[in-house]
Amino acid sequence: MCGIAGKINWKEPVDQDIVVRMCARISHRGPDDSGIINLGNVILGHKRLSIMDLSTKAKQPMVSGDNRYFIVYNGEVYNFKELKEELQQSGVIFKTTSDTEVVMYAYVKWGVKSVEKFNGMFAFAIWDNLNKELFLARDRFGKKPLYYYLDHLKGIIFASELTAILEDKGVPTKISYEAVNCYLALGYILSPKTLYKDIFKLEPASYMLISDSGKNIRKVRYWNYAEKFNTKTAAKEPEIEENIISLFEASVRRRMISDVPVGAFLSGGIDSSSVAALAKRNHQGELHTFSMGFEHKNYSELSDAKRSAEWIGTVHHETICSVKNNLGLVNNAIDAYDEPFADNSLIPMYELAKFTSSYVKVVLSGDGADEMFAGYITYKADKYYNYARIMPKVIKRFLMHSMDFLPVSKYKKIDWRYKQKQFFYGSLYSPEKAHYLWRLMFTPEDRINILGEKYRELVYDTDPFFVFEKYYREASGLHWLDKNLYVDAMTWLPDDILVKVDRATMSHGIEARCPYLDVDFASYVASVPANLKLNKFNSKYILKKALKNILPEFILQKPKSGFNAPIGSWINTDGLDEFKAFTKYVFERKVTEYAAA
Repeated sequence: MCGIAGKINWKEPVDQDIVVRMCARISHRGPDDSGIINLGNVILGHKRLSIMDLSTKAKQPMVSGDNRYFIVYNGEVYNFKELKEELQQSGVIFKTTSDTEVVMYAYVKWGVKSVEKFNGMFAFAIWDNLNKELFLARDRFGKKPLYYYLDHLKGIIFASELTAILEDKGVPTKISYEAVNCYLALGYILSPKTLYKDIFKLEPASYMLISDSGKNIRKVRYWNYAEKFNTKTAAKEPEIEENIISLFEASVRRRMISDVPVGAFLSGGIDSSSVAALAKRNHQGELHTFSMGFEHKNYSELSDAKRSAEWIGTVHHETICSVKNNLGLVNNAIDAYDEPFADNSLIPMYELAKFTSSYVKVVLSGDGADEMFAGYITYKADKYYNYARIMPKVIKRFLMHSMDFLPVSKYKKIDWRYKQKQFFYGSLYSPEKAHYLWRLMFTPEDRINILGEKYRELVYDTDPFFVFEKYYREASGLHWLDKNLYVDAMTWLPDDILVKVDRATMSHGIEARCPYLDVDFASYVASVPANLKLNKFNSKYILKKALKNILPEFILQKPKSGFNAPIGSWINTDGLDEFKAFTKYVFERKVTEYAAA
């Protein structure tokens, strides 16, 4: 895993110092080595975290044998050995055992179609020095980030993190209040927007081919996850369970491939425990697992994690995330994220990654399971919606506003008052908008109060729900649960969950791998009928059944518990619930302070 950076100018040589500074900015992503290639108008930079082929032969930027193609690559393609054999049969001679070289020669042979063959997580750039073409690509679920600034007349600059691009002082840094509106609504910024008007994220499952001195720009979405939901498997439950375990174990095995030690995050819940259990079964020697807890017992899952670790048989490590009236820890975690980002679990995730980095360089994570198998409480809320819609609006409004007169606990994860208020607010609208509103931070009117009356039109005209509507249209005709699973996989998953995991782990030079997001596994699970994911009100129904011979009952029956931090007790909530309070806190640190500078 690594950090990549590059700059191309169609008209004049690039200042190498800019790319050097960009690489320095993302040195945490690759503390083991670095490299720069200067081709005059094209400079590519790389910071290396050595995972596969630790030798200097696998150093990047890497160049093809004929000196035509140059690659900088961040990620892991887990099926690289199979692809390597296929390429060798066609005459390709490899000099390394790294997947980087396989990715490069796959592009040489198959061109833009090569990304469709990759099973893994990646963001990379390949420069064709003969045709003067730049190819940028990102993995299907957006596990690895890729930012860019494109000047159609001059060139392009790209990097793994937004702050690296800001090292080029020629890049405009005007704030995008459309992105700020999105942030205040959701606590994160939807792709392709960023905090800055002229800098963008390449969307998941997309590539961009730039040629003819920037005059020809082709951006293509090469994989459509919605299509995987269309055809449902005709298999019976026992066969589905067998298929789930077979594909999932294969996914875990792929992610155990490494030339450095591999461990696993462990909370004690189904998702992380299933990953750890199968990793242990497919691992020679000791498997180390890692947990983070809190002093507030309502938030801590350390006892559950310890019990799970003892059952699985791992070497377990745990630590406490404690602020102790010092917001330095909170601010350090916030600053590790290159944009305003208000998932408060970023704080324990950042500290957990720091703790884990003392032991291993690769860690497995259970992320993605909730979006595959309907694990969040929001999916139950979607089902309750069908009952609430017959209730008169006046009663729903009363039940919603009645929560304003009750104090919200600072020491309990998402208490019932917060849930009730969010639920009845959402139930006033369509099913699709209700699902969007379950996680809303600030209403449009709230956002106008924060930004000012002059932004009223912008707030309503650029409401992020319009993006959700686009994805709902792509999923039209699907079961309501499949629609919501798909929309979450296009929004919440890549722009919140995976951003949180990537920045936290890479800030401390470790690589996180997510077996639940394997393309083969995810595609099959999408074909499983919706009623087997949320059966009545039983979340992850078919996953739990599939894991019955893998995990004990005390793990399978453990209630869902998120990785939320007790942020309400750490910052001044000023009468707001802890989610809004943290969103406002980050806004003031990352947006208000910048705008005033």
